[in-house]
Amino acid sequence: MKILIYEDSNFKELYPLSMLRTVYDIRCGAYSIKERIESIVAGQFEIMLHCRKSLQAYLHEVYKNKINLISNDDLLLLNGRVIFSNNSLKNLITKKEKNSYYTYKNETIAAFIAKDNSEAFKSKIQYSDDGVIISGFFKELDLKEIKIKEDSDIFIINYPWDALRYILLGGLADDLEYFIKDNKYAKIKDHDNFINRKMILISKSSRIFSNVSIDATDGPVVICENAVIEPFTFLKGPAFIGKNVFVKSGTKIYGPCVIGEHSKVGGEIAESIFHSYVNKQHEGFVGHSYICPFVNLGADTVTSDLKNNYSKVRIKLDNKEIDTGMQFLGSIIGDHSKTSINTMLNTGSLIGIFANIFGGSFPFKEISSFSWNEVGKASASYDVDKAIETARIVMDRRGVKMSRAYEDLVRYLF
Repeated sequence: MKILIYEDSNFKELYPLSMLRTVYDIRCGAYSIKERIESIVAGQFEIMLHCRKSLQAYLHEVYKNKINLISNDDLLLLNGRVIFSNNSLKNLITKKEKNSYYTYKNETIAAFIAKDNSEAFKSKIQYSDDGVIISGFFKELDLKEIKIKEDSDIFIINYPWDALRYILLGGLADDLEYFIKDNKYAKIKDHDNFINRKMILISKSSRIFSNVSIDATDGPVVICENAVIEPFTFLKGPAFIGKNVFVKSGTKIYGPCVIGEHSKVGGEIAESIFHSYVNKQHEGFVGHSYICPFVNLGADTVTSDLKNNYSKVRIKLDNKEIDTGMQFLGSIIGDHSKTSINTMLNTGSLIGIFANIFGGSFPFKEISSFSWNEVGKASASYDVDKAIETARIVMDRRGVKMSRAYEDLVRYLF
């Protein structure tokens, strides 16, 4: 048996997080969804990947293996928008039934296709829009539906803010428990400024200056390889500080919070996910927000994460206004977008990729991709050649070379 992680047609609803990555590469806590599955499977089965056609060339570069090739084996398909707990995934692997598909809260989350059905399955994919795997395929193949109990430990990412909802509902603390159990890093033996030391793990290669305070009372704090935490920083768990992260002096981080690898942060950050390579080195509050790679937040950029009337936040996505069901929700900012100094982002702002925001004050809540936005003026289109030129400079500064496939993907999205 092989495992196939796949994208379905709902990838569009995860804008802008899913524009430059698959849904299963979205970071939801300490791991991406794919990384979580790999951690649970632990090499027991070969894992294959399937994605929409537009991402295929780029993913060939990222993973150095074959993408979108369905082997003639028994296949356990896992929906890439689904966060399985350790128990729920192992239970599915153990109790799977051939030629069956699994639904949870009316969403298809998995299927098990026997190898004698693989050719029929592959022919379905060839004719689907975007080359994704559609739930209707499984009914057309006469697979048996098996409903998973709604109290199962499974979480589905339908919209970009669901990644934040996951960590707020305890998902990040659960992720970090794996680090505690696996003894990946040594626990802190004694430190006056560390509270609940048994739940604090720090890599030996990281550098923690004096006068850093860490409080793990409400959840674990994990600091990964080569991270640097400057003096007078306060970390409150649950918090994950990824590899090569730089935390400037005086930073305040309140969990649940994820600072992904190679990010540089300062100021105040609360209950947010910084995917990776995020630059927020100055003062300013970011709360209940999701920030994608190569975003730069100018000095004193702040995000409002609570409406004045305390009502639930609504966001317009694909010309539909959606009630997020969340009282606290800041900004969701796509890759390579930038804010100038003193930018004030409204509650529930949704910003696409390669957007520039400047002029201080409050810009619009919905800002489209590849746009140039001066506060008080109409939005203008961002010249794609200039956007790519700037992105190449930004990536080079972080030691990342923009590949031709990445550039082609950006041009395609433009």
